[in-house]
Amino acid sequence: MISFQGGRATLIKNSIILFWLLSFLSGGWTFLPQQQIGERLLPPEIEFGRSIRFTLQLKHFDQVQAAFVLLKSNGQETQIIPFAQPFTETNQIVFDLTSKPLRPFTSVEYWYRLELKNGTNITGEKATFFYEDNRNSWQRLSAPQLNIAWQQGDFVFGQQALDVAVQSLQSTLSILASPLQDPVSIYIYPSARELQTVLNLSPSSWVAGHASPDLGVILVSIPPGPDQRAEMERQIPHELMHILQYQLAGEAYTHLPVWLTEGLASMAELYPNPEYQLVLKKAAESDNLLPIINLCSAFPAELSGAILSYAQSASFVRFLYQNYGASSLRELINAYIDGLGCEEGVRKVYNQSIAQLETRWRQESLGMDLASLAWTNIQPYLLILILISLPIFLTIFTTARKGFSGYASK
Repeated sequence: MISFQGGRATLIKNSIILFWLLSFLSGGWTFLPQQQIGERLLPPEIEFGRSIRFTLQLKHFDQVQAAFVLLKSNGQETQIIPFAQPFTETNQIVFDLTSKPLRPFTSVEYWYRLELKNGTNITGEKATFFYEDNRNSWQRLSAPQLNIAWQQGDFVFGQQALDVAVQSLQSTLSILASPLQDPVSIYIYPSARELQTVLNLSPSSWVAGHASPDLGVILVSIPPGPDQRAEMERQIPHELMHILQYQLAGEAYTHLPVWLTEGLASMAELYPNPEYQLVLKKAAESDNLLPIINLCSAFPAELSGAILSYAQSASFVRFLYQNYGASSLRELINAYIDGLGCEEGVRKVYNQSIAQLETRWRQESLGMDLASLAWTNIQPYLLILILISLPIFLTIFTTARKGFSGYASK
């Protein structure tokens, strides 16, 4: 028993010596370890689209030289926000989202950094908040890999939207055969304008739906009412197809031709936009169709040109699907993933140019008689040519006749 007590005394003595030694090596008595600074970063107070308020509590604020909050969201640079001095026990800073917006519906990491007066730096552990639109309350339903949130409408509205999403997923999988890798969240706004405010779009914008494929987030605008089912069957599968395209192509998604991505998305609609056929018919009859090659990188900004582009892309991609099968569309996406250009990818998969396929599409899908159309188009120019040439021919004929008459009189 005496021997044990002696060993314990020696252990305590050695521990005290070790503590003094470590205190000396770490900067002397002025150093306060992290737990003795007493810092605590409270959960942020978020006002969606406007501001985020951070509160940092410092028990020993007199030891702090500088303090920062750092934010990092998906696809954006790290934001460094300094706290104002002098420091107190409770310090607040407001991050202005109107000048430096965060991507909506994304997870955001945040943490603090302290610079102490003795030269020591302290970095806090990272925490996460989900930057979701909290201006209104959301009702929610879920199915495997699908989450639905809506603001207006009853439970029947939400269940109908979820059923359409499940049906849409099955339909789109039959085309791309690429199952969802991560869950998808679908947020339903009651109007296009409310959706546009989330995306910071101007009031004149015609956008009614949006997908953030890298986040697995879909925004649609569907007001409750008699047309709600049709709008669900149009918007939800359209945006869901964009998610599947991104999961298949990855970072190469941005290299896919717009006519292909939007054509696939429009073709996936369970209730196709009825305006497309009317627009196509009118453009075909007046020979105002846009060349498909011009739809590789972007669609026209104005509404009429955009609608025609969507209509053409949907019809052209459906033509490829019906004549060459879904596998050809997957091969085409893979060709673009490999880095081929818009024209080169089509040539590799179909052994034809875009122009050649477009000619067939116009004839077979739109029923256009290109020879007759060419003759119709050239007629005005032939008439102008005749009108211009007629005086010349008359002058030549008159001169020749006079010459012949003079020769005959001799």
